Amino acid sequence: MTKRKKSKKEAGIILMDIPWDLYFGRQVQHGVCRYAWPARPWVLHHVWDLDVIKQRMQDADAVGMISMRQPADCAADARRYGLAVVGVGKWAPEHKDLTLAYVDVDPKAIGKAAAEHFIERGFRNFGMFPWDENYHSRYRGESFVAALRRKKFPCDVFERGKEYPPHDGPMPAASGGSEQIRRWLAGLPKPLGVFCIDDSMGVWVCEVCRRTGVRVPEEVAVLSADDDDMFCSIVYPHLSSIAVPAEQVGFEAARLLDAMLSGRKPPKRPVMLPPMDVTTRHSTDVMAIEDIFVIEAVRFIRENAQRGIRVEEVAEAVSMSRRALERRFRKLIGRSPFTEIRRVQIERVKMLLARTDETLETLAPECGFSSVARMAPAFKDATGMTLGGYRRQFRSR
Repeated sequence: MTKRKKSKKEAGIILMDIPWDLYFGRQVQHGVCRYAWPARPWVLHHVWDLDVIKQRMQDADAVGMISMRQPADCAADARRYGLAVVGVGKWAPEHKDLTLAYVDVDPKAIGKAAAEHFIERGFRNFGMFPWDENYHSRYRGESFVAALRRKKFPCDVFERGKEYPPHDGPMPAASGGSEQIRRWLAGLPKPLGVFCIDDSMGVWVCEVCRRTGVRVPEEVAVLSADDDDMFCSIVYPHLSSIAVPAEQVGFEAARLLDAMLSGRKPPKRPVMLPPMDVTTRHSTDVMAIEDIFVIEAVRFIRENAQRGIRVEEVAEAVSMSRRALERRFRKLIGRSPFTEIRRVQIERVKMLLARTDETLETLAPECGFSSVARMAPAFKDATGMTLGGYRRQFRSR
């Protein structure tokens, strides 16, 4: 069945096949609305039931769809009824149909960012909690493990169904998965950095630790991904998480759909946006080293790097000579105090570029740089991108 093609000036129904109960899904829909209103004559229908979706596809006014389902569940039917389709969310690297447009957050970049977060805090023992077997779990988890291996660090991966040896008797009021998590954690060296592939998994691990007396983050630091504030705040200690530009995913998906409705061909490769930054909460707010001088120096840098501090100020703050501080930093953290200052400054630049609309001239002194002329080359050296190029990834065009 082929539908009558509508001109761009005519109103058309866009099916939003995205679940409301997921934070990621709600943010994606915000992005679609931000693109569509008020400039496009679209009528957005929010549905998730598969049978209802298939009925709505047959509506004469339906012209396009943005979907979070696997392509096999919706793409063929959508094409049969003449709808343009853009996928979002979970399946991009796996879909075999290159004519189906997709927008997602790069899962491999998320895994790499998680590894860097722990390494920067001095961790040398790692675990990865995948649990789910969907594409996000595999790609995020594999990238995390691979990034650690490149730095010569091992990582133990939790395995569903594996019988882990008991430790100190069973956990009170727990069975099944929670007991296996407890046993898995008990058998790993501490301090331990654990990456959970999404926030719900992170909450589970934190809760197991809380109920069994494992100190978070001192013994086990927990980091997740997606930065759903509800999940991250309902557990104690509050959960650190990698923020993703879900709203921009929706915006880019709507922009692609609009182009396709105008007759343009969809891109042959999925559009992959990078993660934003790590929202550090209590669950990873720790340094996994025993040298109190280095810990205090790192804390001083984190709190003052935006002032444009020098290494001499750091040494003075911890009552050490610059030479001694340099030596301890390189031994325990693997980089110099200056490199740590610059790293913290660049991370703040990235955060402000992604989350605010501040001008570069305003942003530079807030991040410890005397001018944009000094900030720009430092940012390019650290990220391989220009300031404007980095910001465009998280902003409508």
